[in-house]
Amino acid sequence: MKILCIGQTTYDLNFPISHSFQKNRKYIIQNLSQCPGGPATNAAFLLANWGADTSLIARVGLDPFGQLILSQMKDAGISTESIYMDPKASTSISCVIAHTSHGERTVFNAPAQETPFEPVWPQADPDLILVDGRETKTALEALHRYPQAISIMDAGSYQPWTKAVGSLVDYFVCSEDLSRSYTNMEIKLDNLEDLKPIFLKLHEITSHTIVITIGERGVVYEKDNKIYHIPAYPAHTIDTTGAGDIFHGAFTYFIGQELPLPFAIRMASLTASISTETIGALPSIPSLETVQKKKSEIKL
Repeated sequence: MKILCIGQTTYDLNFPISHSFQKNRKYIIQNLSQCPGGPATNAAFLLANWGADTSLIARVGLDPFGQLILSQMKDAGISTESIYMDPKASTSISCVIAHTSHGERTVFNAPAQETPFEPVWPQADPDLILVDGRETKTALEALHRYPQAISIMDAGSYQPWTKAVGSLVDYFVCSEDLSRSYTNMEIKLDNLEDLKPIFLKLHEITSHTIVITIGERGVVYEKDNKIYHIPAYPAHTIDTTGAGDIFHGAFTYFIGQELPLPFAIRMASLTASISTETIGALPSIPSLETVQKKKSEIKL
């Protein structure tokens, strides 16, 4: 299974805290963790870890953070031939405050400036493509270049490029935040039929399959003009950083395994829930064996 991921790469500095913080104070963090991050990048690490032939098209700067990212990608088995070393940009940096008392996080990101570049395409045509909307020109080119590939979009928030990219993918997997900002409607689970106007509005972006992740409440999706809800799996959550990216990576993997849509969503949701029990994005990626073991334990 050959998978091409396209999007943002960052270097994440993760600061776990167990209390609220106030202005004009200094806090000492004893257990800082740092690693590559970014939606498409986290997904690529999961896919490579799970044995998929994974390529990533993304951008890093000619700086120490960029070198660290490249080194860890190579160690993970991700093909780095397509990583663009941008001489005019600094590597994107994210500061992630993980609130371990309730598992939520706050992210401060300084993105790399995107300028056009000529991508280096994988040697073999991909079976699947996962895009997060960043590096938009390259994402659009890839979706046109490989029309036979199954395509998935990780749509975290509504951006100027969302419609252009979203209209081309087979699976538009978006967050509740995107759904809310685009439709001006809240997702309430009392009656799933009441969610049809939300999906109808989102179909302005894509005519294909729509999946909406709704955090600790799980996932809602549409199939054959009917709305379904899959609850989230229980977890001892301490950090949700990267959980959405891990969901998208796992979803891509299981779709590539030709699992039916409901089961692919269930397995991706289970993978994401396991990840919330560990600090950081990359460190929280569970092995495929761990996910399969948990699946057996809960009789999924």
